[in-house]
Amino acid sequence: MLYAMGNYTNPDCRGMTEFNDDLSKIKYVKRLLKKYHRCGRIRPILLLNHLVILGNVFGQTAAARMLFYKLESDIHSPLKTVLLYLNYIDEDDVFDGLRVGDILLDEKLTHILKSLTH
Repeated sequence: MLYAMGNYTNPDCRGMTEFNDDLSKIKYVKRLLKKYHRCGRIRPILLLNHLVILGNVFGQTAAARMLFYKLESDIHSPLKTVLLYLNYIDEDDVFDGLRVGDILLDEKLTHILKSLTH
């Protein structure tokens, strides 16, 4: 929580309620990626929207660090895929001992994301 507060950069924030609303986007990302992991369905635009909000208010690096910390390792592959798509991370990044380059890309999600730009 202190890490999140220290990296929070929302100049329009009106208090703890808005901070907690922004922080809750991590839970929404987790739900979307868990559903994708479980049944192969994803709402890519909704996922991207939540991640962009997190990147905007916490900064891209801090948002990525918090996501890798809070989300289980079984969904790190699709998380890495979408964060690379947004250019929030690089293959050589390390978050609390977790090397991004050691996480496999999710090929199906890569295809889904590429289809959004065509």
